Amino acid sequence: MDRSLLFMAHTSPLPVVTGSRVRSLALIRQLVARGWDVSLFALDTGVPAQPADVAELRVLCTEVRLRRQAAPTAVRMARMGVDLLRGRPFQHSMFRFPGAVREAHAWIAAGRFDAILAAGHYMLPYVPAGERGRMLLDPQNVETERVATMAAALWPRPRGVIARLQQRPVRRYEERAAASAGAILAVSESDGAWFEHRAPGRVTVVANGVDCAAIQPREGNGRDGPVLFVGSLDYGPNVDGARVLIDDIAPRLTHRGVRIALVGSLPPPSLRAAAAAAPVPVEVTGRVEQIAPWFRSSRLLAVPLRIGGGTRLKILEAMAHGLPVVTTSIGCAGLDVVHERDVLIADDPAAFARSVDRLLADDGLAAAIARRARQTVQEHYDWRAIGDALERAVTDLLARQR
Repeated sequence: MDRSLLFMAHTSPLPVVTGSRVRSLALIRQLVARGWDVSLFALDTGVPAQPADVAELRVLCTEVRLRRQAAPTAVRMARMGVDLLRGRPFQHSMFRFPGAVREAHAWIAAGRFDAILAAGHYMLPYVPAGERGRMLLDPQNVETERVATMAAALWPRPRGVIARLQQRPVRRYEERAAASAGAILAVSESDGAWFEHRAPGRVTVVANGVDCAAIQPREGNGRDGPVLFVGSLDYGPNVDGARVLIDDIAPRLTHRGVRIALVGSLPPPSLRAAAAAAPVPVEVTGRVEQIAPWFRSSRLLAVPLRIGGGTRLKILEAMAHGLPVVTTSIGCAGLDVVHERDVLIADDPAAFARSVDRLLADDGLAAAIARRARQTVQEHYDWRAIGDALERAVTDLLARQR
């Protein structure tokens, strides 16, 4: 019997320039590999899909509809202002385009899909209220917690003030979204516990993962490589983490010859200026076609995040490659990792710098952490096992709908 699912996302799964795109593409592939008929509706925002990307998606999916949507900065700021004045979260309007909403509603109304998977809260307007009982919501993090960490980390700067004003609207929006969904996919046990209180009996942990068969541990230890930071650099939490690395951690590093590489798309001019003024050499690459060569050649991955939620695909990918990681507690929240076994965890700039210096100086420590991290990824975070959990969530939803 054919089983059909409509996958909806606010960015195209290809090119894979962000963690959310990596997850979307992996979930689609896992369902297709298990015999599901998957169609894709996505807003082609941010880094656009190229013809080769669209062709690859059309081989993978039964039908693909990508809508290139962009709002000028003035329009986005106006939407945010209206949402603030009306006590609404930014998720309400940020990616709401009336023409695209009408097209999605019409496609769903045609009735050919057994289930709908909405990747992120931004896609809620694209699923008619009456159809959300057969919708799997994949929030990818707990927005309520992400905004709370932003408010704490950035207060009293303007973004911190705005985040504090957004806390209550985001919580209300997220709780209503969870209550309306037929099922919730949580990326970690801690996220799952949060959603279980809002959607009891309808939450499945579908973690982020890596393809361990496709990623082999690197050769060597990257002794002459940089301290690597990876992330889309038009995303506020990543920009904040990169600035912490440059402004607060780099001046405390003592290892001779240390250098930093910031690898990610769309770095703002302010970040490039900070990198140019840093006390150690900092390379800002912009978008790169492949991140794997950086994982293979760097000395370690630094993840000094103060803002976040969900789980970090970049950490899992680094662990799979055998690249040791230094992170904050927020950076690795939700991952089944242990300090001094799989990663080094440090929550203030001085301790973070000391951990980076340890890995730069101690080949044995770096190798031991990399080896154990690879084993943890193989045991807990392979996409094939995660795909089994995803399929169970979809089939359980369909069973409840009968």
